[in-house]
Amino acid sequence: MAALTGRRQFGLYTNGQAQYGDNTNFGFYSYTNEDSLSGDGCFLMNNVNARGSGVVASEYVPVDPANNSYVASVSVKTKTTNYLGNNGSGHIGFACYDVNKSFISHHQAYSQYNTTLTRAASPGDTRIYIGRGDWYDDGTAHARSMSFYWPGSPYPTVGGYSLYNMYAKIVQNSIVATGSGDFQVDFTTGLPNWGHTFAVGTACGRNQSGGSYNYAFGAPIYPATWTTYTTPVMTGYVIGGASSGANFRDGTKYIRFLNLVNYNYRTQSGGDAATYYLDNVMFYRVKPPTPVHIAQGKSYNAEFDDAAKREKIGKIDRFKRTRRGGQKKEDFF
Repeated sequence: MAALTGRRQFGLYTNGQAQYGDNTNFGFYSYTNEDSLSGDGCFLMNNVNARGSGVVASEYVPVDPANNSYVASVSVKTKTTNYLGNNGSGHIGFACYDVNKSFISHHQAYSQYNTTLTRAASPGDTRIYIGRGDWYDDGTAHARSMSFYWPGSPYPTVGGYSLYNMYAKIVQNSIVATGSGDFQVDFTTGLPNWGHTFAVGTACGRNQSGGSYNYAFGAPIYPATWTTYTTPVMTGYVIGGASSGANFRDGTKYIRFLNLVNYNYRTQSGGDAATYYLDNVMFYRVKPPTPVHIAQGKSYNAEFDDAAKREKIGKIDRFKRTRRGGQKKEDFF
């Protein structure tokens, strides 16, 4: 049997089933009891002017992807279509935050084409020198970004998350050979004073924007009947590559539920936007692997990696009255 952990209420999101009878933690939505998948009520996105808005829950949920695995589930249903007859829609997932609850943006989450400084630099400098020149620095500004990694800093893993980032600051087509075996890089602004010296050998890497958040459930168009979306098992950090899906960005210590409201039809602004319901907004932790699983090379309690069980967990018809505000794994397995 799969082993689930967390609060007595089922899942790690506070009020994810609207069991408080209000919109606690999900303030952008309204609470309603006119329809629900489980319990007495659910959430309603009823702002007919919301098109593309990024909505996050108020709660920062602690996570430990290095030692635990997680599964998320959410149920949605279109209430009214937009003025052109299109259903509710939009990305659903979570936003990632570091140990200080600072948002981990796409241009901070990872770097590629990593190299080192070949000459020392100082805060305020608008030109540095690096050991390779095959970085892409043409095109849009977001492709011209750089992160720095100092030994002993909070972000020492080259290729991973770094708060020390020159986002969209490399001058277009400015990475050129010097004739001395290295390459100059020009910035549109001077290097910040981050409290570190830019010594020879300081690691740096090229960043590029990706998805702003982690769209664990993708960007579905919400059906007119209750439909549940469930992620695969999520575990570990993504280092050295973009992480905009159902995986945790390097450095993630907290997450918040995310919904890009009516994003698929955000340009359709000639009338009312669609409205829709959400229920059973769940995020739950799978216990660490047993010695047997470790011996099998599995990083999570593999018995839970079963699509039918993951689907069932988000589709309970009604809460048992004696357990309002919390389900147990025995209700599902």
